[in-house]
Amino acid sequence: MNFHSTEELLQAARDLIARLEREGHDSAAAELRDGFACLNGLTDGWAMFLESIERVKRSGSKHLEREERRALDAIREDVRETVYRT
Repeated sequence: MNFHSTEELLQAARDLIARLEREGHDSAAAELRDGFACLNGLTDGWAMFLESIERVKRSGSKHLEREERRALDAIREDVRETVYRT
């Protein structure tokens, strides 16, 4: 795991969304924000957030700065562990 708590993970996601917005990556930020809004404390909400992360990775992560890609990958890893309990 990359984060010590769920709150730390959620804050990292909020920070990444804000950074993407500042850098003009509006579609990536909107996709992550939509997925983030699905979090409801249940696995299905985490799965929907994971799907949003995957869409961002597939569609535009090559246009992101290295730090943003690293943050996205770290968030993805922990969200995936939450969904699949690996």
